[in-house]
Amino acid sequence: MNKFLLLILGYTIFDILHTVEPEIPALNDDQYVVIISIDGFPADALWDKKVSIPTIRSLARAGAWSSGMRPSNPTLTWPNHTTLVTGVDASKHHVLYNGKLERTGGRLPVRVNPRKDKDELTPSKTLYDLAYDAGLSTAEVNWPVTRNAGTLHDSFPDAPDNVGNMTDDLRWEIYEADILDDMTTFALWQHSSPGRDAIWVKTAIHLIENRMPNILLLHLLHVDSTHHRIGVNTKPGYTAMALADYQIRDLLDALDHSGIRDQTTIFIVSDHGFTNTPKTILPNLLLAQNGLLEITEDDQILGGKAQAVANGGFAMIYLDDPEDQQTLERVKELFSGLEGIYKVLTPDEYKEHGLPHPSESDQSGELALFSFPGYALSSSLQGEDVIANSRDAGFSAGHHGFSSDFTQMNTLFVASGRGIRAGVELDIIDNRSVAPTAAWLLGLGFEEAEGEVLREILQLMSVLD
Repeated sequence: MNKFLLLILGYTIFDILHTVEPEIPALNDDQYVVIISIDGFPADALWDKKVSIPTIRSLARAGAWSSGMRPSNPTLTWPNHTTLVTGVDASKHHVLYNGKLERTGGRLPVRVNPRKDKDELTPSKTLYDLAYDAGLSTAEVNWPVTRNAGTLHDSFPDAPDNVGNMTDDLRWEIYEADILDDMTTFALWQHSSPGRDAIWVKTAIHLIENRMPNILLLHLLHVDSTHHRIGVNTKPGYTAMALADYQIRDLLDALDHSGIRDQTTIFIVSDHGFTNTPKTILPNLLLAQNGLLEITEDDQILGGKAQAVANGGFAMIYLDDPEDQQTLERVKELFSGLEGIYKVLTPDEYKEHGLPHPSESDQSGELALFSFPGYALSSSLQGEDVIANSRDAGFSAGHHGFSSDFTQMNTLFVASGRGIRAGVELDIIDNRSVAPTAAWLLGLGFEEAEGEVLREILQLMSVLD
């Protein structure tokens, strides 16, 4: 009977500890958080025996993992890396593409420009802003939407001319350490996709060994590149994920050698999943065929009444005149009945899908499109058929960008190390929860984040103390 009562009491205390909002621990500059994003790593690969990732699985077993993490829409790289560090979706942070949408004269044509600073891309406060303001040290390697962020002590941003846009001290140091042959972007891009990942990992290790930042963000790209070129569930894809695991082992070794492994929390995440896309839809070709988009003989966009900006399973339609209801209805009708289209959204539906209303962000168009998995959307005008066979037409074999409704877009989540309970298995979680959970571990509250602190995975102090 006494054992029974003790068991009940134990469960009661456990429930209390993990249902009340956890008290934020004291700020301590001897505590560290490392967030490693493996771009394009699908959730279902974590325990897939065809994928050799012993390091990541060891971290999961020693800590916490989820069956999947739901990304925000659109399920693209820059939008979701922004969500991972802001705790809000695109309806708040306004990043919809891998760059900033710009008008090149009038309202059309539009283009996406990746050569933008962090403050030009998003108004949202980030995890590293929060840490910097609290007096902690911050660093990123190849993390999107970080160019010229004044709250990063060390930065090697995911941006065009990324070497040129590095913080000065770090550029000199990795050159002198023979990580780069010279101090130009060519020194990075002369390497293959796995070679560039190796340089970013060596840069992160350099930071760990020389001045470990309290928050370190690292973004690896080779898995994503392979899944685009070859497709998901392929031998090259499995090899790319195994290589990422090997590189994470090197990072853990650096933490061990620096004597700070026990003081460090490690998150292994991804920004989106992947799906194979045997067919590609060309929305701009459809608009041109219906007299709504003006193009030159060599397929350059001049203007018109409507233009699509497409990426993977997502596109937005921009009108030359946003008040032109006749054109809006015509475009909506064209895409609503088109093979492969999953949803056609009007602005009043954007918020429920995590997208900003055009009145709140100049990045949003007058319609949003999502395609079904298996059908990619492309801004290309080449070809004669609106729906083409991807491989025959030279398009990518695999894509993301699809609605987060689809489980194929679910992402990786593993947390291990300082402050993380061992043996915790979570169901599907929201990727907006990464930033507030990381902030909590650093002793910071993140009021701007919409995600919740993942208290189930935390080692909480007893409420009876």
